[in-house]
Amino acid sequence: MSRPLTALVVMVSERSCVFVSCLTRLVTRVLTASTCSEADDLLRSEPAVGLVLTDLVLPDGSWCDVLSRARDLQPEAEVVVCARLADERLWTEVLDAGGFDVLAEPYQDLEVERIVARAAPGRRLAATV
Repeated sequence: MSRPLTALVVMVSERSCVFVSCLTRLVTRVLTASTCSEADDLLRSEPAVGLVLTDLVLPDGSWCDVLSRARDLQPEAEVVVCARLADERLWTEVLDAGGFDVLAEPYQDLEVERIVARAAPGRRLAATV
């Protein structure tokens, strides 16, 4: 039996609403954080986060900090970096650091759905992707 998928969106609130609305249809539970510190707290306290979507830059750090904490605290979680502008250098940097993928603006629901489905093998999605 597949496990439900919990996603953590680490972004300033005005940017996270795009992902939260799409993810709510796809995953069992969506958690939100605006800073690396809040993400760290949720990664420590919430069991089985399977997917983390993080902004490139956060008020108290960057995607690197979120990825590092996710690897330490929830090693099975896949981390996707979201950026206004993404290029080959960023994509390579994210993958080399152990990230799963990069999403570039404009964020399209179908692209988010595709990445969630790829990042969640063995996890139960709330909707058919």
